[in-house]
Amino acid sequence: MGLACAQRLADRATLLLVDVSDETLARARSQIGTEGADIETLRCDVTSQADIDAMAAAVSSLGSFRSLVHTAGVSPEMAAPQRVLDVDLVGSVRVVNALLPLVKPGSSAILISSIAGYSEVDPTVEELLADPLADGFYETVERALGQTLDSATAYVLAKRGVTRLVERSARAWGEQGGRIVALAPGLIQTSMGLMEAERQPIMEVMIEMTPIKRPHQRLPGRPEDIAAVVSFLISDDASFISGCDIRVDGGLVGAGRQLMSQG
Repeated sequence: MGLACAQRLADRATLLLVDVSDETLARARSQIGTEGADIETLRCDVTSQADIDAMAAAVSSLGSFRSLVHTAGVSPEMAAPQRVLDVDLVGSVRVVNALLPLVKPGSSAILISSIAGYSEVDPTVEELLADPLADGFYETVERALGQTLDSATAYVLAKRGVTRLVERSARAWGEQGGRIVALAPGLIQTSMGLMEAERQPIMEVMIEMTPIKRPHQRLPGRPEDIAAVVSFLISDDASFISGCDIRVDGGLVGAGRQLMSQG
C-alpha cells in the first residue's frame, strides 16, 4: 500500500520514502519510475526514537512539511504481540509527535488503521490506548485484559489505538493549520493480506461477506484503492476532514454489523 501511495504522489512534491529495509527502499525507488520525480530515501525503524528523530530532521531539511502517509505496520502472523503494539501503535505515536512541530497550514497526515480496529474492545483496556508511551504499557494492558496478550488481540488494540491517536491529535494539528486522518483498509491484495488469508480461516468468511466483489483476485481490495483515497485526503478538496477514521473496505464492516443485528 505504501508503494502504491508513493507511485500516486511522486510527481506532486519532493517525496521522502522511509522504510526499515534499505533493500525495500531501493526497490521502491526503482519501481516508482516517475520521470523527473524528486525522490529521497531514508532507513527508519519506527520502534527507534533516534531513527524517528532523524526522519523528522530529514523532513525539515527538505522544505515545508506537506503530507505524511504512514503505512508501516506488521500483521498478527508476522510478529509477537509486543512487536505488533510497538510497530503499529507506539511507532505511530512517535512519528506523529515528531512531526507535530513541523506542521504548517496545509499539512496533513494519513495513518493506516484497519477494520480490525472496529472489533469489540473492553472500555477499560481501550482507555489505556490513550497513552501507549507510558512505562509498562504492555504489562498494564495484559493485566487489564486478565490474560496473556496474543498477536491477533494486540493487532486489534493497536489499530483501535491509531484511531484514538488521530482523534486526540486533531486539535493540536488543527491549531497549527494541519489535519490528521486515519484510513481503515479492508481485505487488500498485498503480500501481508495474502499471508493472513492463507493462515486464518476466518478470512474466507470475510471475503464472502465483502459486498464489493472482484472475482479475478484472491482478496477484493487493491493497493490502488487505498492510494486513490489517500490522494484525495491529502488534497485541498479534503480540507475539512480531520480527526476521524475512514473505512475503505468494500462495505465489509457495514455488512458484518448488519449480519450481527439480524442474528
